[in-house]
Amino acid sequence: MIKYKQLLTSKLIDRKNKEPIGKILDVIYSDDYRRVTHLLVKNDNLIKNKAPIPFGDVVFLEDNQILYLKDERDLDKDLEDVLVEEFKYIEKEIKTEDGECIGYVKDIVIDKLKGSIEGFIITEGVFEDILKGRNYMPLFENTKITEDSICIFKSMLNSIDKNNN
Repeated sequence: MIKYKQLLTSKLIDRKNKEPIGKILDVIYSDDYRRVTHLLVKNDNLIKNKAPIPFGDVVFLEDNQILYLKDERDLDKDLEDVLVEEFKYIEKEIKTEDGECIGYVKDIVIDKLKGSIEGFIITEGVFEDILKGRNYMPLFENTKITEDSICIFKSMLNSIDKNNN
């Protein structure tokens, strides 16, 4: 597993010379927002300096490095070839089916092998974070993800509380 914020600070390196080839700017999600399909990388090209890399074309190494398995020249692919939708999980409201706010997303937990979103690190507010720390909420099968919020059923709150105690 890797956290989203950790992913953004990882170094993308070339498979041949093990040198850095770009900075990870963001991720691109599947249509249902349950999986990372691409990494959005900024490289040093003057004209096309952003490139999507399929998640399956990378391997996670130790020391916060990500190995790009393809040829570095593949980074010249057009960004338009991949549907890039401006979707952000960070700071997204998490609420119950009746609209009660239970917190906000502070980080995302991603499966390194499959790219699936496994869950979220959530905050209930600064004071709660100081007193109790942050909680982990798994991405449940019946979780509804929209542009505005993440909606879970109240019955799932009990399993969140049990996992965090």
